[in-house]
Amino acid sequence: MNTEQLEQLKTMVANAGDLPEAAKTKLIELLEQTEAEAPTAEPGQARGQWLSSVEELEAAHPEATGFMNRLATALANMGI
Repeated sequence: MNTEQLEQLKTMVANAGDLPEAAKTKLIELLEQTEAEAPTAEPGQARGQWLSSVEELEAAHPEATGFMNRLATALANMGI
């Protein structure tokens, strides 16, 4: 993901009305961490950390699963 795509994703998360504030905050933190680590992280390592973080978020906030599915669909429809 490039910087522009990460910014678009952060905007979508921030504007999601049906996502609890705690989940929004956690997702934005993860996106910022991903953005900061992207140039230096090994591709497999960054992906593994991201997946682990998402799994933890889903366990803590089950309602985030539905939001993430809708978000992934929206990104796919945009060609990202």
